[in-house]
Amino acid sequence: MAGSHREGAGRGGVTTRTASRRRVTKDPAVRREELLDLAFSLCRSEGFDAMSVDQLTRVAGVAKGTFYHYFSSKDDLLEQLVHRFGDALFDLLSAAANDTEGSGTDRLRALMGAAAAYKMSQADVGYAGFLYRPENLPLRHRLMQAWRERARQVLLPVIADGAADGSMSVADVGTATDLVLLLWFDAPEQLSLRAFAAPDADTFAEVMLAGAVAIYQAQERILGLPDGTFVVPAGPQLVELTRQLYTLVDRKQ
Repeated sequence: MAGSHREGAGRGGVTTRTASRRRVTKDPAVRREELLDLAFSLCRSEGFDAMSVDQLTRVAGVAKGTFYHYFSSKDDLLEQLVHRFGDALFDLLSAAANDTEGSGTDRLRALMGAAAAYKMSQADVGYAGFLYRPENLPLRHRLMQAWRERARQVLLPVIADGAADGSMSVADVGTATDLVLLLWFDAPEQLSLRAFAAPDADTFAEVMLAGAVAIYQAQERILGLPDGTFVVPAGPQLVELTRQLYTLVDRKQ
C-alpha cells in the first residue's frame, strides 16, 4: 500500500538489508591471533624470509593498514610469533610436569619428552634462523632471559620432588636447578656458535647432535642419575631440521 513503511525498516529508517551490510568488527585480540595464525602457516609453507606483508594481507583479506595496526613491521610480527611459540611451549611443559605420575625423574623425563615433541611438531627452524640473525642478538638475549625464568618455575619443583623421593641425588635443589638451566640455555648457545663454524651442513648437524648428547650426560650427572636416563631423539627428522638451520643462519658474525 502506498505510503506504508518499507518492509524491514527499523528504528531510524535502517533496513534489515542495510544492517546486514554493516561490517562486523572483530575483537582486536581475535584479529591479531588470526593474523599470527596465518603468518605462521605461511612461514611454514613459504619460509620466514619469503613470507611478505603483501602476501599475508592478501591471504587474510585485510588492508595493509590493519596489519600495521597490530604490528610495526614484519620483524615485529616474527618477534610476536617467537613469543607465542615460547608461551605455548612452557604451557605444555607445565602440563607435562604436573600431569605425570611417578618420581621426580619420571616427571623430568616427561617434561623433556614433551619439549622435544613440541619442537618437532613445528617442523620449522625458521624461529631459530630469525633469532640467530646478528641484528636480533638483543632480542635473543631478552627472550632467553624470559624463557629461563619460566623454565625455572617449571623445573624447580620437579627437581625438588626428585630430591625428596630419592630418584635424584643433589646437594642443593636450587643450585642443581640453576646448573641444569645453564645446560638448557647457555650450553646450547655456546654449542651453536662453535657448530656454525663447521664447513657444511652435515658437519654442523654432527657437532650439534654430539653436543646435545654431552649436554644430556652432564644433566644426568648433576642430578645424580644413571647414564642413559635421557636420550636425544636423534632421528632422521631432527637431523634434517638441524641441517636446515645451518642454511638459514648468517654465519658471518
